Amino acid sequence: MSANQSDRIIREPERRQITGIPTSSWYALQAKGLAPRPFPLTARSVGWSLNELTEWIEARKAKRADPWQALGGAAACVVRKLGQRR
Repeated sequence: MSANQSDRIIREPERRQITGIPTSSWYALQAKGLAPRPFPLTARSVGWSLNELTEWIEARKAKRADPWQALGGAAACVVRKLGQRR
């Protein structure tokens, strides 16, 4: 999101669409401190900051910079086995 674009409140259906993460999974991430928490709007409704969600998505994307890192030990094992075949 560009710096000149103003923040806005996102409700659950749009949060789900933006992140692609189902509600139950999202609340599990929040409970672990791995996703932005909502803030109260009224006694029975909450919302998220679009800027916070966008920053969270960008941080997740940055973690994939090294495609082998995402595969972890499995990728290292495959590379080792391929090297042994030569």
